[in-house]
Amino acid sequence: MSLLATKGRLCPQSGASHRLAEQATTARFILAGKPLPRVEDSLRIGELVRSAVMSRSRKVLGEDQIPPNFSGHDMPAGNRHRHAFYLPSDSNSDGRIDRIVLHVPDGMDKNQQRVLAGLERLWSGNGAKWRLVLEEIGDERVGGALTHSCAIWTSVTPYLHPWHVKKRFTLEDQIRRECRERGLPEPIHLERLNEIRVGSRLCGPIRFQRFRARRRNPPDRHGSFWRLTFPEPISGPLALGFGAHFGLGLFIAQTRDP
Repeated sequence: MSLLATKGRLCPQSGASHRLAEQATTARFILAGKPLPRVEDSLRIGELVRSAVMSRSRKVLGEDQIPPNFSGHDMPAGNRHRHAFYLPSDSNSDGRIDRIVLHVPDGMDKNQQRVLAGLERLWSGNGAKWRLVLEEIGDERVGGALTHSCAIWTSVTPYLHPWHVKKRFTLEDQIRRECRERGLPEPIHLERLNEIRVGSRLCGPIRFQRFRARRRNPPDRHGSFWRLTFPEPISGPLALGFGAHFGLGLFIAQTRDP
């Protein structure tokens, strides 16, 4: 989709449609500004997007009316990981975040979609700011490569295991358990990767921001990269481990040979 700058604002070109659906699961935003944040800062950007959604929800719906599927609070018992994933994405593989995919497995009604349609800016504590433009909203297909159906998925940000590793509860065991808890088949092959390519750079896990602001740190302080092979194609997004709702532990469908 092409864009027009109007009075300093980045807007969809005339003719682009953002018709609200009766029920949608996924929204995709353009992130614009100079410089764009690095993929290594995905966690920070994911947290900023959530903060922006919380703020906009208060203005549109009321101070005490923030939807649980946006905040992750007060979700029904047993409804694990059905609230929003705020997933930064590098759509052109240049190492910079230029898209945000917001995915809510349990769906968003029209009022919640209106909240997202009004998002325009991201600000960080160091003074950086970026423009947000809603590019598309609809079902899972809106998420592009993050929501493809595929049997092989490869890390794009580090996976931080959420539980302590034990002799009979290895890293691989934890990944399998998380997949089961998401209603996914267990991977039949798990390959650990030392590095992944981010734009023109080869990066190890410690190059990424891995800890949330003002939050308790996970048992895993290093992180790891993986290539997971499932017995059948699964649909994304696939994000596992600590910080998965903010861009950590994110995988992308591998549609070509590595």
